[in-house]
Amino acid sequence: MKNIFKQKIIDTHHHLWNLSKNKYDWIKDINNNNFNSNYLLENFLSDVEPLNLIKTVHIQAEINAQYELYETEWIQKISDNNNCLPNGIIGHVDFLDDEVELKIEKHLLSKNFRGIRQILKYDNNNKSISHTSIDYLNNDNWIKNLSLLQKNDLIFEMLIIYSQYLSAYDVISKYPNILFILNHSLWPIGINSSNFSRWTKAVDLLSSLENVIVKLSGFGELNANWSKEKIKPFILYSIDKFGSNRCMFGSNFPVDKYVSQSKYLSFWEAYFDIVSDFSEDEIDRIFYKNAEKFYKI
Repeated sequence: MKNIFKQKIIDTHHHLWNLSKNKYDWIKDINNNNFNSNYLLENFLSDVEPLNLIKTVHIQAEINAQYELYETEWIQKISDNNNCLPNGIIGHVDFLDDEVELKIEKHLLSKNFRGIRQILKYDNNNKSISHTSIDYLNNDNWIKNLSLLQKNDLIFEMLIIYSQYLSAYDVISKYPNILFILNHSLWPIGINSSNFSRWTKAVDLLSSLENVIVKLSGFGELNANWSKEKIKPFILYSIDKFGSNRCMFGSNFPVDKYVSQSKYLSFWEAYFDIVSDFSEDEIDRIFYKNAEKFYKI
């Protein structure tokens, strides 16, 4: 049987940033000094050792809005100079932007560009966990502009709070030909037993949509004191509902590293142990085959 060091891995969710360019206001403002340093490809690859990482997907890192295209072009240049790593690029546009179509066309000039992520976390009753002041999932113009993804065969990476699942279901149902990838296990805040039953209702409903994939990631950001036993129920329940053909693992590095002070290896060891009873084919699908298929890398 394979061990984690032999297992092929595609990291479906990581970030790079260069703070010397002054393009990430959120990092300057965050109350965590661990973030205040560059995180470049060489830093990421140093964290990855000694795992058998074969490909990666770079997810937009909330660069300041005026530099969104720059980020995609910068990551493409890194890829061109490093044997295609990162292999896939998920950029950012705001679907309420009047120039959203033009901006998508410019992103498409980068050959590794695969789609868009727009963080949609919104709770009208709890501003502290909201990322935005706009309830995008209930904005008709925003919803209409998602059609540009279908037009260009692009992915939408959806980061929401699990409590938004009904609105997410309604939006996704309008676009059965767009692939939606749920980020960070539907954001089960706190990762504890008190919210598990509410979170499962969200998974039950969204997994019923065949064009929805779930990315099992972000556990270190959600809970700095995460452990294998704490995350295991969320991972196994997700796989049970979505199936091994619609789940993928990701690291969310360096965010998970800086929040939880955990090593890259510790997350992947936990993932591997949690699914160790699965068949080799199921494990391969979740660790890399699904990512190759969905991101076309």
